[in-house]
Amino acid sequence: MDQARQVDVFGLVESLGLWLAFFPLDGLLGAYLPEGTGGILITTERPTTIQRYTAAHELGHWRLDDGHDAALDTEVDVLGRSEIEREALAQVFAGALLMPPPLIHSTLSRRNATSLGPLDVYTVAREAGASYEAAARQLYHLDRITQHELRELLKVQPLKVKQTIGAGRRPVVGIADVWPVDMAWRDQQLNVRTGDEIIISLPEDRSTGYRWSIPGTGPNPRRSATQPPPPFADGELLGRAKIAMAVPKAESRRKPPSQAVNRARQPSPAEKPEPLPIAGGRATVVGDVYIADGTSQVMTGAAIRSRRLARLGASEAWEAVQQVRNEDFVVGAVGRRVFGIRLDEPGKTELRLVLRNEYGDADPVDEYRITAAVEARREAFTIDQISDGDDGWADAARDRWRSAAAASVDEHR
Repeated sequence: MDQARQVDVFGLVESLGLWLAFFPLDGLLGAYLPEGTGGILITTERPTTIQRYTAAHELGHWRLDDGHDAALDTEVDVLGRSEIEREALAQVFAGALLMPPPLIHSTLSRRNATSLGPLDVYTVAREAGASYEAAARQLYHLDRITQHELRELLKVQPLKVKQTIGAGRRPVVGIADVWPVDMAWRDQQLNVRTGDEIIISLPEDRSTGYRWSIPGTGPNPRRSATQPPPPFADGELLGRAKIAMAVPKAESRRKPPSQAVNRARQPSPAEKPEPLPIAGGRATVVGDVYIADGTSQVMTGAAIRSRRLARLGASEAWEAVQQVRNEDFVVGAVGRRVFGIRLDEPGKTELRLVLRNEYGDADPVDEYRITAAVEARREAFTIDQISDGDDGWADAARDRWRSAAAASVDEHR
């Protein structure tokens, strides 16, 4: 096996002559069963990373026990600190199989990481196809982090890390992986699974009028030059009949211009665009944000602040003046355009973006392409597909399944 690449643990199980099935397991994460040629059951009720680690754990039971003894493993057996030596050995086997040292060290070397943080742990977990917790524990076993650092890293929720990668936006499905790419990934292929999201971050200079866009999707309502801005007044916009009856406020305070501009830039809840299908409906745009993180190219923040304060005048509220003094101003800066694209269907999907001037009809001046090879997530098999009907374990599982289905029907009645 190539230990510098992600291990195809499901394919490995099948190549060893074992049967592999996915099924609701009533609280178990997985099981190794010696029936027939021997095989592995994996729960359908957990994400792919847990399924992969569980498969590696059950494969450890098969290898270490010479395929003789059955194993029914709960979450504690697979993921917890088990006091049972047999389970502890299977955990070590699973970690070494899915996260071998060459893969771990090469992943971290690409990040130039010295002290490891939550983003590094999540990157290792994603590249290895393992869970965040399993990756953190493997880093500890490889002496890349201390026990104290392990405890601190395990306090971080992986969803928070994914939200950071997505520029503050959570993935549509929390268990999905997020894959950040930039200009270095142009014309490359990325291997993902259905439901995963690709976070594309591209440089964009808004002072030029050029924007990255997806061909064929039409104008973005948030950036349309002809769309009128939303009303600046708070609450419901008064009609003509109500204007004469409106009672002036006791203390009139003009709000700082920046607040009005910010409201004009942000769509109201009713105006937020729906997820936009692209690439023939095989992918969906679920996020689109611009981050001005460059340096000012037109004038300094101090110059803008002094002009704004001069316009406010002495009559403005103290809070408004303080807000202007505390604001950061970036004008004409080079920032980043961050797209979140969710992969909906298996197969190869080409994502294409173009850089064009939104205020003219000129042809695009640049193009960005990336190919996503989308793997389908494992679906459940019926118990009859892996049993000839004479196995006791299959009968028990079938009875539990039928009982659960009957109970579900009764609840809906």
